[in-house]
Amino acid sequence: MSALRSALLEWDRNRISRVLLAGLAVFLARRVTDGVVTGVGATFLFLFGLALAWEAMKRLFGDSCGS
Repeated sequence: MSALRSALLEWDRNRISRVLLAGLAVFLARRVTDGVVTGVGATFLFLFGLALAWEAMKRLFGDSCGS
């Protein structure tokens, strides 16, 4: 149980940013689409696009902006 507890309680900036990114992708997909299948597809598209932009920002400005 201690391994699970440490995984749930140890949050760093990288994990928080990924959770917020996933939440933003789901929010955008629900706003843009009206179906379940297209919503899932849009979620993955938004998640890929936002993650790509996040990684590009980290490479351009260094690790001081995220993790």
